[in-house]
Amino acid sequence: MLDLTIRPATPEDAGSIADMIAAIEPDALVSEISRDERRERFHRYLADGINVSFLAESGGRLVGELTLALGGPDPTRIGFGVHPDYRRRGVAQRLLQHGIAWADAEDIHKLTAEVMSHNVAALSLLQGLGFAEEGYLVNQFRRKAGGAADAVLLARTKN
Repeated sequence: MLDLTIRPATPEDAGSIADMIAAIEPDALVSEISRDERRERFHRYLADGINVSFLAESGGRLVGELTLALGGPDPTRIGFGVHPDYRRRGVAQRLLQHGIAWADAEDIHKLTAEVMSHNVAALSLLQGLGFAEEGYLVNQFRRKAGGAADAVLLARTKN
């Protein structure tokens, strides 16, 4: 089993988060913003308390991240990513379990995720963790190469 440490992100982690996300294939990313724009957003949103992020590290290397875009009183949106070299090793599952436990402890009533319809692994993982499909969003994510990708809206309500 992969040795993982999960910890809260700070604004100072923004550059490392942006670098890790930059390693993910562009067609797998919901948002096709530049590395610098992503770094600036992570820094600002974490510093302002708009988002909470958790990082998964292995051997001192950032290998995954989970972000909760706090919506209170509206549902909190989640997004997550795992470095391609560390996929299918339980990183996303551990991050999600940690994030769900945190959200439950913070009394967040509902978590939502918009997942590209072709991302079968993420859809399956979220469903296995208690998320249920609430809708299908046509042309949800505009692509720089043209067109748009559909998304599945999933949600988990606090027990």
